[in-house]
Amino acid sequence: MKWPHTACWFVAGALLAGAGAASAQPAGYPSKPIRFLVGVAPGGGTDFIARLIGAKLTERFGQPVITDNRTGATGTIALEMVAKAPPDGYTFAVFNIGHLTSALLARVPRIDPARDFAPVSQIATGTLMLGLNAGIPVKSLDQFIAYARARPGQLNYGSGGQGSTQQLAMELLKHETHIDLVHVPYKGSSPIAVDLAAGQIQAAISNLLALYPHAKAGRLTALAVVSVARNPLAPELPTIAELGYPKVQTDLWQAMLAPAKTPPAIVEKISRAIAGIVHEPDVVQKLASQGGGPAGTSPREFAQFLHGESVKWLTLAKEVNVTAD
Repeated sequence: MKWPHTACWFVAGALLAGAGAASAQPAGYPSKPIRFLVGVAPGGGTDFIARLIGAKLTERFGQPVITDNRTGATGTIALEMVAKAPPDGYTFAVFNIGHLTSALLARVPRIDPARDFAPVSQIATGTLMLGLNAGIPVKSLDQFIAYARARPGQLNYGSGGQGSTQQLAMELLKHETHIDLVHVPYKGSSPIAVDLAAGQIQAAISNLLALYPHAKAGRLTALAVVSVARNPLAPELPTIAELGYPKVQTDLWQAMLAPAKTPPAIVEKISRAIAGIVHEPDVVQKLASQGGGPAGTSPREFAQFLHGESVKWLTLAKEVNVTAD
């Protein structure tokens, strides 16, 4: 559990990257294909982001960007491969919040971000939704909290696995509202949505795109989104912060890391390219169709963001005794 130290290193590394970029431009880079290692199977949200950005970088740089899917260990295998890759600017990790929290909440961490990575950019954001089985007789967050408090330990919630973003988000809600729900781990958002609709579990915080269609069909009750702002795909759903719990908010996000000691000028060049790409109109439209939006932060901004995320989730994990294995 080295997050606070790790986060400080991220910030320091990003400052050095920014300082070096102006004086050491990567002449002739790239001169061969670039590889994106992605810890999900083809077709997933993070895979979609990697391929979208990769295609645009191919157009800009004139060199192929190859998406290499390496699943396993909740994304940690892909991160490990990047950590061990040569720091030459030709291998990057495209990953999401769940991959990183799962790796760093492990009892025996397989990677050490303070040693292994350089921050490049937060690429995009997405939205989590709080949903209930339609048989639960409540229509609002306050009603659900009262219902759950009257039944401690009797309601189950699903998540993407131990230490996943979905689990951490629900544990944060439990912590702030003083309710007691039993965790049921799943492998992916789709089976969560199916079992929630069928009544095998009673509640879940999961991807808006997975849960919301079931809510529209009347199989689920959509209570709120857990994001910082409302999502245009479901504008009627308030944020949990709006409903009186300002600490219960997090976005899904996808981002990029490079191996440690990657030349700062290369990190900066990739980061600036991503910032331009994610705000192109067609890319914004494609992200919106997936329930997301553009980020495109600088290495320094991404490092500062990771610092905030690290403190938040490590503090919660210690308070509620959550690990990733």
